[in-house]
Amino acid sequence: MQAAPQDIVDAWLSRLGLPSDLTVTLDSLTKIIRAHLDRIPFENLTVFCGGVPEIEINALANKILHAKRGGYCAELSPLLCAGLRSLGFDARLCMARVMWQRDVPGPRSHCLCLVRLNGAEYLVDVGFGGPGPTEPVLVGSDTPDLRTEKRAGLGIVLSRQVSEGDWRDLYTLTDELTTMSDVQAGNWLAATLPGSLFTRTLVVTRQTGDTRLVLDGATFRKFAKGKLVEVESLQTPDAVLTCLNENFGIDPPPGVTDALVLKGIF
Repeated sequence: MQAAPQDIVDAWLSRLGLPSDLTVTLDSLTKIIRAHLDRIPFENLTVFCGGVPEIEINALANKILHAKRGGYCAELSPLLCAGLRSLGFDARLCMARVMWQRDVPGPRSHCLCLVRLNGAEYLVDVGFGGPGPTEPVLVGSDTPDLRTEKRAGLGIVLSRQVSEGDWRDLYTLTDELTTMSDVQAGNWLAATLPGSLFTRTLVVTRQTGDTRLVLDGATFRKFAKGKLVEVESLQTPDAVLTCLNENFGIDPPPGVTDALVLKGIF
């Protein structure tokens, strides 16, 4: 992944609400990740409406930075990686196999970043859309909620503790070379595979500090410090459009109402 042109970097930092003088430190990296999760929602509107997202850097800038949309992993991670490289971070893309809520690992379809900093390597993920990390994760470390470990035949596995003593695997990745052609393949698979979650229903998330907002089809949920505090069943397509705008800052593109009806959500 190449560094982004300066005009895109400027628009990216503006979208994140961050200054242009960020230094190459773990503190700066953490600020960038938290701002990404807050300011740029995870969303699959393009795929839900029948399209395949364009993931070339100018297309990402037009959609996410200028049209104030969000995206999913194949869009958010390349934008993040290009931005980080422009700031001087040693960042690269990686493709992972999702294990969350699966009996066996899925295909290499989840895109995230690996950042090498001060001799250590960090998982950096702003595009999981579920219970993923909200700050850089040091490879080989354990925290109260997240851990990484190497497993034979799988590589590095990232797991989350969902309740006391109950650890669930999120995804697994290896040190295999990843190019944009790999990301393109994962993007196409997620957007076109029959039965793909992203083609079947609407999925939108936003993480603001300890608060996570989730729109799943016509159900809006709010979590505070991991605890469910609000559930609302939206009764009409217009209510979904309003939710997208008010809770996620998204001006819904054409076709959302038709897709909600066509796919049986209403």
